[in-house]
Amino acid sequence: MSDTQWQRSDAWVGATVEDSFVMINIDSGHYVSLNATADAVWRALETPRTSAEICDLLLAQFDVSPETCARSVSVALDTMRDRNLARPLQP
Repeated sequence: MSDTQWQRSDAWVGATVEDSFVMINIDSGHYVSLNATADAVWRALETPRTSAEICDLLLAQFDVSPETCARSVSVALDTMRDRNLARPLQP
């Protein structure tokens, strides 16, 4: 896992709707619905964190192997980067 810290984009706001966390970009009007994993990663990014730090938080919340957690966090962060929900901080 990388030592790169990730940070949320400030352009997104959201709320829980039934079993999903629904978000809207206040600048563009685009919206997304986060599944449980992405929602947990988003919440972990309340402050900038590395993927390892996010995994540590999620491992304390969910019954999942460290390998599965690392893969899921990596996929979630990549997707969040692609959709401009979060970005890696530059050193």
